[in-house]
Formats: sequence, C-alpha cells, structure tokens
Amino acid sequence: MNHLKTFILMLMASLLAACSTSEPVQLNTVKEGKPALWKLTGTKPEQVGTAYMFGTIHLLPKDVQWRTPLLEKAISESDNLTIEVLGLEDTQAAAKIFAKLAISTEQPEVEQRIKPSLHDELDAMIDEASIPEFALNRMESWAAALSLASAQTTNLGLSSAEGVDKKLAAQFRKEKKPIKGLETIEQQLGYFDQLPENLQREMLTTVIEEAANSKTAFEELFNAWIAGDEVALSKLSDGGLLEDPKIKEKLLVARNRNWADQLDLIMRKPGKSFIAVGAAHLVGPDSVQSMLETRGYKIDKIQ
Repeated sequence: MNHLKTFILMLMASLLAACSTSEPVQLNTVKEGKPALWKLTGTKPEQVGTAYMFGTIHLLPKDVQWRTPLLEKAISESDNLTIEVLGLEDTQAAAKIFAKLAISTEQPEVEQRIKPSLHDELDAMIDEASIPEFALNRMESWAAALSLASAQTTNLGLSSAEGVDKKLAAQFRKEKKPIKGLETIEQQLGYFDQLPENLQREMLTTVIEEAANSKTAFEELFNAWIAGDEVALSKLSDGGLLEDPKIKEKLLVARNRNWADQLDLIMRKPGKSFIAVGAAHLVGPDSVQSMLETRGYKIDKIQ
C-alpha cells in the first residue's frame, strides 16, 4: 500500500482546520505504548550540551497513552523544548498564511486537474468533507490535496489538539521553559507550494486514490509509532512522491539536514534540550540522527 497520504497527514494536516459532520470511525489502534526516544551526547569539546529526541505524531485520537515514566523523566530534566513549528495554536494566523499561499483565482477547476476516472471519488470526498467545490477550484493543487487530506483526518476522529507536539508545548509553557521552532508555518506550507504543478497534481491524485485506504494506513503507521518500531515506521513513511529523489530531497532530506544544522548549534550550548519532531524524520538512512552522527554526536535509543 502507498502511504504517501498518511505521511502528508502527519507532516501537514495539523495546520488546517477541517470540519465534518460525520461520526468518526472506530480505529483499530493500540491505546498504550512506548514511542521511540533517543539521547544525544557530544563527542567533541565544543559539543557541551545533551538532548533527548522524541518522534511525534501531529494528529491523534483521544485517550492514547504515549507517556511513559522514562519519557516524563526526560521532559522534567530538560531546560527547553524544540519542536517543528511554533504558533499552531493560533489557528486564525495559520489559516491566513494558508490562504495567502493556497488561493489562486487562475486555477482550472479541480476536476480538470485529475483523470476523469477519479471524478466520482472526488465528488464523494467533497460531499463527506463539506468543502465547497468552488473553494477547491480556487486553491492551488497542493492546497486542495491538503484540504481533502485534512478532512479525512477529522473523519477518522483525529485531532491536532491531541497531537504530541501541542501537548508537549503546553507542558513546557506551563513550566515557563523556553520553546523554539525549527520552521515557520509559512516555510512548511512553502515546501508544497514550491512543487512543480505536475507533482502537485500527482499529490492531489494520490490523496483521492488513497481515500478508501486512509483508515488502514493510519492504523499501521500509528501502531508502528507507538510501539517504537523504527523499521516498520521507515517502510510505512516511504513511497509515493517520496520515491522521486528530487521530491524526497525537498520534502524530507533537505529539511532534516537543516534541522541537524540547527540542533548542532543548540548542542554547542550547555544544558539539556528536548527535541520533538515528526517521527518520519527520525527513521531511515536520511534521519536527523544519522546526520547528527556525521557531526560527531553519539545517539543512543533509550526507549
């Protein structure tokens, strides 16, 4: 099964506010587990800091027990938090940024951007998502894809309010500990906005084609995450557009490299940091940990 859509959801759909009147489906997901946690230490004199690195999921169903005593200990020991992006709690600001990048009045109708054989599936998704078709027609193809994908997460009963990133940010904010973002909302959306139109349309097509399998895809990805299964998570996060080396470089590898550069600077300061980024960035040969290892850091998986 191609899991591009679920990967997109984990990366981006938390930036969008989707509304649906449908009853959430019953997910076959584990309610309790031990997601992967790593400890980073330096091996060079200038690498004076230490850090914990935790792979997150940005959208979760309710009542998932992902916290463990070891994780809570790491959080309490940490002086600061680094997450992917700050400001997601300001949904109005995020919506304005999305509209600024997404809306283009010169777009062809959304049905003209996909093959005719998918028109019925698109119509069904539009009806279920309660997104006006005229609104999709004004969106660039990447934005239409993300809007439909975001609506799917709502229908699955997933919520960004339950997301690990937001829970951790609220905890550190309550304890008056500093919080840093590796990217801005505009940067994250910009990665998709800068894709060539043919790849944006491929992304839109993939979201529509995978709609019927979104429940199974999320269940598999979620259960791999909460079990801390790096091998399974790496396999499930790959495929689709990411099979194209140029797209994988832009959407994943280059971002991981940039994050590793930023984390390297953080680790050159004394203290303990807690780093929480999407789990797909922390698995596979192009993971953030692999890039930090090449800079001389020792990475130990402690959970």
